[in-house]
This record gives sequence, C-alpha cells and structure tokens, in this order.
Amino acid sequence: MSTAKRVRKMMASSDPAAGELPLPGDAEAALVRILSNAAPEPAQVRPRPFPRRRPVVALVAAGAVSAVAAALLALPGGSGSASAATPAPLAYHLTPEQASTDASTQILEIARTARSAAEAPTTPLGLHWQEWSLNTRDDHGNISSRVVPYDYRILDSPAGPVRERRSLGGSEKTRKDLFHPTLQDISTPQDGQALKHWLRRRTPGVDEPLGASQAVHDLLVERALSAGQRAAVLELIASLPGIEATGTVTDRAGRPGIAYSATSRESGLPTRYTFIIDPATGSVLAQEATLTETAGMLNIPIPSVTGYTVYLGSAR
Repeated sequence: MSTAKRVRKMMASSDPAAGELPLPGDAEAALVRILSNAAPEPAQVRPRPFPRRRPVVALVAAGAVSAVAAALLALPGGSGSASAATPAPLAYHLTPEQASTDASTQILEIARTARSAAEAPTTPLGLHWQEWSLNTRDDHGNISSRVVPYDYRILDSPAGPVRERRSLGGSEKTRKDLFHPTLQDISTPQDGQALKHWLRRRTPGVDEPLGASQAVHDLLVERALSAGQRAAVLELIASLPGIEATGTVTDRAGRPGIAYSATSRESGLPTRYTFIIDPATGSVLAQEATLTETAGMLNIPIPSVTGYTVYLGSAR
C-alpha cells in the first residue's frame, strides 16, 4: 500500500471527505511527492558576534537575512544618510611608520602623552554617544535583519541623572530612565593593570579582544575619564593579544584618529574589534566591530561592520 493510501486510511475516521471519489491521478502523484520529501531542519540561530551593549544590543544573532530596513544616521557636523544594510566600512590608511612600529609601543606612547595633560574634574553628566548595531530576529522561522541607530545622553533631572535614548530614525519614542552606574567604585583606576583587574569583576574576558571591547564600552558610557584614566584604558588596549595598527582614519563623526584592532573568534565568527584613538588626548573616539572572513548565515558582504559606538564627549 502506498504512503498516501496509508495516510488516508489512518485519518479516515476524522476525514470530512471520506467516501468521496478518489483523487485524480495527478493529485495522487502530488501527494506522494509531498509525503516522500522530508521537511527541512529548522534554521539554527547563533548568538550574534558583537560586544554586549547596555541597554540595546546583546552588540546579534546570526541567521539568513533577506532584507534590512533603512535607518537614518545623523551625526554632528554632517548630513543624515540612509542605509539599507550595514554601514560602509571606514577608510583606513596605514602609513609606513605605523606598519613598521609595534602597535603596543605606539599606543603606550599615546598613553604617556595623555598622562601629561592637566584637566579639571569630570562628571558623567553630559556624556553623549551614538550606537549602531546590526540586529537579527527569528520570527516563526524567518530570520530578518535591521540596522538600529540610537543616540544616548546622560542628563540631569529633578529626580537625579537620567539616561536618554533616542532613535535616530524616529522609529521609537524617546526613552528616559534613571541613570544607575554599574561601576560603583568612587574612582576609576589610573593604571592599566589595576584597571583590567577592576573591570574583570564584571567582564571576565577583559584580557581578550571581545571582552575588552565590551568593558571599554561599558566604562566610557558611564564615566567621563581623566587624563590618567584615559591612559589606563590605552594601556589595557595595548596589552590585547594580536593588537595591530589599522591606520589613520576619520571616524563617523568626522574626527581624525588612529585605529588599532585585534581579531578573535570568541563571538563565534571571526570579528575585528577596532578602537579609534585621538593621539593628542588619548581619548577613545569610537569602537567598531567588523566581520572579517565569513558572515555565517547572515546575508551580508565581507567585510561588514556589525556595530559601532561613537563617543561624542561630555560636560566637564
């Protein structure tokens, strides 16, 4: 007995069409073909390869992407531009001197310059940054992607400091929440090793590129750093395995800097974590995460930027 006939016999008691004329030959054949083809396995979703973000992005699940919704990016000093996928990679120019000098040595020299700066005390009030991260979601087996830009500020209010989140594309209402720093110590360490130890309590992987990227991001969106503290951040970056000079670059806010990157597979896909540094002040201007070899099941080109943060300053 064929599979189609066995199925009809098994379901006869609940078949409202039982007793009707048999299927025509072509319909019978179609039913046989359908039952003989195994259903495809459900798509597997891998946790996304980008640093942890508060509050948005866990920095994305990897899956098949058919389309990416357009979003508007508006940074100070430039006109808005729409993007239908991932933002274009930045243009890096590696000079002969940068290529021939050890990257850690270069970063530590910038750190020494930063330490010599005399500055007034800082406050988190006025902290301002923008984030853009590729997000994916599985909706009944259909995985889609969209680029999500957000603008953040730490502002004062009668109830205390608040963190304001505004969608640059205007797709969401502006949200304000009381600002509760997760790094509760009074002072950020001013030595690279001490800073690494301090950050490791919340980010155990701070010794590796992914964890360091997460830890530096979380620090810079909670605290306005002094010259010595900025130097400590640079010493942490300089200690990362595989750190190398990526080159001179203009960040997404139009500011010149020098980029240093380290690549790892900790996220599941080979990802380059880039820190763009102002050589005059030692400030980290921006961070980027870029897929470098494969996008897994993501339907995006290689290389592709999967997220970035641009740090736009603070009140002092």
